[in-house]
Formats: sequence, structure tokens, C-alpha cells
Amino acid sequence: MKCLLVLLPFICLASASENLVDCANAANLTTFTSFVNSAGLTDVLREQGPFTLIVPTNEAFAKLPPATVASLQKDSSALANVLQYHVVKGSIYSWDMVSGEILSSLNGHYIRVYSQGSSLYFNQAKVTKVDLQCSNGVIYLVDEVLNVPEGTIVDVIKNPDYNISGFMEFLEAAKLTDVFNRTSSQRYTMFVPTNAAIASLDADYITKLKSSYIYARHIVDYHVHPGTIHEKSLDHAGTLSTMYRGHSISVTVDSNNNPVLNHAATLQVTDIEAENGVVHIISHVLIPSTLNPGVVSGSVLT
Repeated sequence: MKCLLVLLPFICLASASENLVDCANAANLTTFTSFVNSAGLTDVLREQGPFTLIVPTNEAFAKLPPATVASLQKDSSALANVLQYHVVKGSIYSWDMVSGEILSSLNGHYIRVYSQGSSLYFNQAKVTKVDLQCSNGVIYLVDEVLNVPEGTIVDVIKNPDYNISGFMEFLEAAKLTDVFNRTSSQRYTMFVPTNAAIASLDADYITKLKSSYIYARHIVDYHVHPGTIHEKSLDHAGTLSTMYRGHSISVTVDSNNNPVLNHAATLQVTDIEAENGVVHIISHVLIPSTLNPGVVSGSVLT
């Protein structure tokens, strides 16, 4: 394997005779190739293509919880689904990647491409090496395993494992269920408070918010950023625009350098992939100034 260190310091060229699996083995991506073999995908990646392969490093796979790895190793279909999400038809090189571009994976899900500074990302995963050229495609190395989309944003909210289903009542009151339950070119980032966070608010206040289409709409819009923002690209010292026009969310950091929204809400679970965006679970309900309890009780908005 030769690296072009003078003109293209970030690009390594593999021998044109090496297929994607051989290239991955030569690059010491042993966990990936082992999983590919277990999932029965070795012949596909050796003989078919061309493909663009997004390959997590061995270190990236090591970040997965042991229970998740054990579960995938016992279920070859689930493992194949995860791996196919890292495969895109055709050879797409870094110079053709456009920030904001949406790619379609081999198993029909969406992968978002974006850049931050000089770094390239596929969803939440940072690219650590680009354009490993192989006989039947090209490989990118990434620092995390991509999360396969779990349905639409509405599907994620309804998933009982996340304990955030209470926010559905706001979506329903705001008549926004269909908006966040469809897949289109529009992508969203939704910060969804836990059921416990909603329950911690005054019951009468919550009832009034849900009883008004306008109140409910403003609450939902204030929890949504138009576009996709994963945790790594969340500005830790700035503001975040929302769909509630003119009302932004402040982002600061705590003592552990974790992001905090509006000086109150911390991220409990991050980067839950959906077909139409990404969901972050937060510890507090975000309340815009126009909907503080005094305003709602006084029925200023009608």
C-alpha cells in the first residue's frame, strides 16, 4: 500500500487489485472484516460493487457496549443490517462529498454528510481517513459505528425503551404528528424531554399548554432545530436556532464539558438516528419566555 504524502497527505491509495475486503484487512480493520464474515457479506463486498464503504475502526467497535456486541454476534440478520448501513452504492470520493448531502445506504436508510471546519462526518461519526481506493470501491474510516435509523422521529418518541412518549401529547395537540412522522428531504433535530421532566412541571400548567393549539405548537417548535445536529457538532458556547421563529436555545457547558441547554437541560441520550433527523433526550422541558407559567396563566396568547 502506498500513501501520496506530498500532494495528497490525507489520501492513501490501495493496490487496484485489492477488493474492499482485502483493503480493509490490509488497513488492519479486523473487527469489521470479522463481522462482515459473520454476517455473510464477504462475497458481496469482494465480488460486487462499486461501493463506498464507511468502516468503523477497531477502536470504534470497542466503544460499543459489550451487550450490544454480544447481541449482534448472536443475530446475523441484525448484524447484516448494521453493516449494510455502512455501505453506499457507487464510489464517492471526498472531493465529491457535499456538506448537507444525504446518501442512501445499501439497506435503504439515509446517511447525512456534513463538515465542521476541516473535519468530515457521516452522521455522528468523524472521518479519520478518506479515499482508500480498492478495485471495487472506496473506503472511509470513521471513529464510531453508525446508528441505524429507528424509524421516524415519531417512532423514536413512541419507543417505550426511551421513556419520552409523553411529548407525543404536545405533538398531537399541535397537530404536528404527520410532520415528524414522514420521510422527506427535510431533516430535524428534536430535543425531547423525558416523561419525568414533563411530570415535574405543574399539572395545571401542562394542561393549559396542551389545551391550546398555539401553546402546544410553540412548545414543540422550541424543541426543534431545522436541520441535523449531532452531539459532536453542537456548539458548546453559543445559541441554537429553533423552529419557533425568533426564539433560540442557549448552549453552555458544565464542569465536565458536557452541553447544557438554557442553563438547565442536559443531554441524557444523544444521537438517536431517525429517518427524518436525529433525536436527543434531555433532562428538562425547554420553555420559551413567551410561555412561562405567568404568561400562560394570564392567557396572553390566544
